[in-house]
Order: sequence, then C-alpha cells, then structure tokens
Amino acid sequence: MTQPGLGPSVPTLLGRRPRPPAHTGFDRVAVVVAAPDMKRLETAVADHQDDLAKAAEYAHENAKCYADWFAHNGHTSPLSGQLELVPDGRPLRGPAPVRALLHCELSHGVLMGVQDFDAVRGPMRVEFAAAGDTFAGFRSTVTCRADEPVLRDDTGIFASVFQGPDARTGVTRRTERLVFLVFDAPGLSPERFDRAVHGVSALLDEAGGTPRVESVDLT
Repeated sequence: MTQPGLGPSVPTLLGRRPRPPAHTGFDRVAVVVAAPDMKRLETAVADHQDDLAKAAEYAHENAKCYADWFAHNGHTSPLSGQLELVPDGRPLRGPAPVRALLHCELSHGVLMGVQDFDAVRGPMRVEFAAAGDTFAGFRSTVTCRADEPVLRDDTGIFASVFQGPDARTGVTRRTERLVFLVFDAPGLSPERFDRAVHGVSALLDEAGGTPRVESVDLT
C-alpha cells in the first residue's frame, strides 16, 4: 500500500530468491520515508516519553517474537536489552532520528531501523543472502550466513535484519530524508505490525515530515 507524499516513489521490491522455510512467518517489511524537521522530531519524542512505560507489557509481548526468531538463527535480538531502558524513565539519547527509532521500537517491541534515504542507490530489495555475503558495518565488515534476510540496493547489501545496518547509508548531521524500516517476525500478528508502522508514520507526521508508507509482502 502506498500513500502520497514526499518526492519520488519508494521502489521497494521483493528479491528474486524465494523465502527460505526457516523464515516462514517473516511475512512483511515496511518502509516509511519522511523529511521531518529534526528539532520538531526531538520535541515529539520528548512529548511522548511517558507513553513508553504504559506500552511496556505490550512491547515485551511483541519483542519475544524477535527474541525467539533471532535465537533460532544464532543471533540475539537487540529489543530485549533496549526494553530494559524503559523502567528508569531516562530521556532517550542521541541524534533526533536515533531517538525516534528507539522511541518507536520501545513503544511497540517491533524491530526497526533508520537510514539516510538519499544514500540508498536505486531500488530497495528484500532478499536472502548467500553464505559469505558481506557489507561494511559501522564497526567492521559484516559477514552474512546463508539465507539471512537482508536489504539490498544497486550498490549492495545495506542492512541485515539480524546484524543491523551498513555504514554507507547511516544517518549523519547532513541527513534530510529518513527511511525507517519496519521488520516483521514469525508470531507477530499483522495487526501489531500495522500498528507499529502507523506509530512511526504518526511520529514523523507530528514532526512535519509528510511520511509515505510502502510495504512488501514476502509470502
């Protein structure tokens, strides 16, 4: 489903390789593209800080889907550790896009990412890696396992669902247009996935970002 909005269309495409049986239930990926006012985004996140504690039980229920899926594939979901931040009530830290990402993940317990939309080259494709595929992560080269779910553009892999984003499309001080990635997980209901996507869109809209949402069905 596409909503009118910012700039050219977001070319999110399903890759040519079929979904492996090990990832049955990983049914959708959504992208939300927006150009928010970063100061207004900081304010919007701060204004909704108290919502995190109210959503904690709901978020933990959803986060368990990711914890189980990651563990089955030899990884640790970052959501469980992030949700430990909620009880102390401390404000979220980092640049506005990072604060917004953490706020949305903690509000819903759904795995997401945020990257510089203008650093993505050509169509974004949901694919499943071959063993040994690599990309430049923030700290070191990331090596993918066979059938690991990844996002590609015309340059190469720019994000792994299990191992995070690359450095090339990372958000910087010069970033103007953001692309939020929202990842499904086995066991997460379509309604809860949609609620998370709506939450991202609503926050960016509050910051004047004119968000546009697209999703791809992997079934």
